[in-house]
Amino acid sequence: MATPAEVAAYRASQQDVVALAHAELAAWWASQDTSDPRAAAAALETALPDLVAAYGDMAMAVAADWYDMLREQARASGAYRAALAWSLPAEQVQATARWAAGPLFGEPPDPAKALSMLAGAVQRLVQQGGRDTLWRNAQRDPSEVRWARVPHGAKTCAWCRMLASRGAVYLTRKSAGGGLFNRWHDRCDCTPTPVWQGQALPYDADALYQEYANARDAAGSGNPKVITAQMRRDLGIN
Repeated sequence: MATPAEVAAYRASQQDVVALAHAELAAWWASQDTSDPRAAAAALETALPDLVAAYGDMAMAVAADWYDMLREQARASGAYRAALAWSLPAEQVQATARWAAGPLFGEPPDPAKALSMLAGAVQRLVQQGGRDTLWRNAQRDPSEVRWARVPHGAKTCAWCRMLASRGAVYLTRKSAGGGLFNRWHDRCDCTPTPVWQGQALPYDADALYQEYANARDAAGSGNPKVITAQMRRDLGIN
């Protein structure tokens, strides 16, 4: 199984990739004339897809290596080698660029806020390559591996805690709600982790489920949005 230490090491490797992407983003941003918001936004829309593609490819390679290592440790049945996922469509990244450039057009313009929004988005978009690689291989592997959403830190948001409380239940797109549970927010540091039959989880899903059940009972509702709102109040988290 993936131990907590192995999950932490993998998370750190992905964070290293994001740090490289952030460094390149910061250097590029410093070279731009943000006093001309239209020109800066257009340049960002052109540059961001290439940056995300380059570091997203690195994130995919890190994820594929980790998957293969865990699969070997699990002595999973059948021959299988992890494949890389797909690059994000340029149009999706360009839409994010337009959104993040919004503060440049404010009164007054706020380039610092735009860069902060970009940094959060770049983290999510780059790591999506690694997350999609794990997701894709969990679906394709003949050993029918499942995956769990492993949280990190006491301030993990309510939505992620709810998903993590389900343990290693995600196998197909149907069991993951049509892909809903393979969605990630900016600056999310949860880690999708392959889990083979008979393996223990590298975190306490039961404790998270108890938080969820307590909030569900207090809210008197089965609506996930209502329950997670109650969790935010109960736990003092986002």
